[in-house]
Amino acid sequence: MSPRKDAARGPTAAEILGLLASIERHGSDSPAVLAFKSALRRKGIEADAAGGLAALEALADAVAAASPTRADARTAILRAAWADLLLGPNRRARS
Repeated sequence: MSPRKDAARGPTAAEILGLLASIERHGSDSPAVLAFKSALRRKGIEADAAGGLAALEALADAVAAASPTRADARTAILRAAWADLLLGPNRRARS
């Protein structure tokens, strides 16, 4: 795949899960967590550009399904990182 086509597909759930696992592993006061959260934010922007709210929701659903025992904590991290993407212009929060 060309770089342009890769960018158009958006991030995979595996990429998001890797960042979430890194955030969990390093703890909230680690400088590395800021970098991981920044990368998670960028992945959200890529997903939004590739498929909009449906792509963001699909990634969040895949994350939750991958580890049900960690779903709530990981969903909270995603919602914090992607808050303005999830609630952007003309968008409503999922119930």
